[in-house]
Amino acid sequence: MSESLSAVAAKAGMKLDYDPDELKKKYLAERDKRLRADGNRQYREITGEFAHFVTDPYVEPGFTREPLFDEVDVIVIGGGFGGLLAGARPRGGGGGPPMWVGGGGAGGGR
Repeated sequence: MSESLSAVAAKAGMKLDYDPDELKKKYLAERDKRLRADGNRQYREITGEFAHFVTDPYVEPGFTREPLFDEVDVIVIGGGFGGLLAGARPRGGGGGPPMWVGGGGAGGGR
C-alpha cells in the first residue's frame, strides 16, 4: 500500500489543520453514493425537438481546420466557464500558455 497523505505531508514539513486521509475517505464515500450501475446509459441521446443543440449553428457544413502540432505544457478541454478557470490556474503558476480545445468552430487556441 502507498504512503498515507498525512505521512507525505509530515515528510514535506507541512502542518495541516485537517486530516487528509479522513478527507479522502469522505470524498470516496460521497463519490460511491453517486456512482450508478447504468453508467453512461443514464444519459439520453439528443434527438427530436432538441437535436439542433448538437451542431454549431455558426459553422458552415463541412468545416475543417488544419491540425496543430504544437508542444504545450497544459491542454484544457472545453472553453466554457470551467475551462477558462482551469486554464487560468496553471498560467498563474508560471507555466506556459495553455491550449484550449473545444467542439464546434469557435473554441480552441491560445
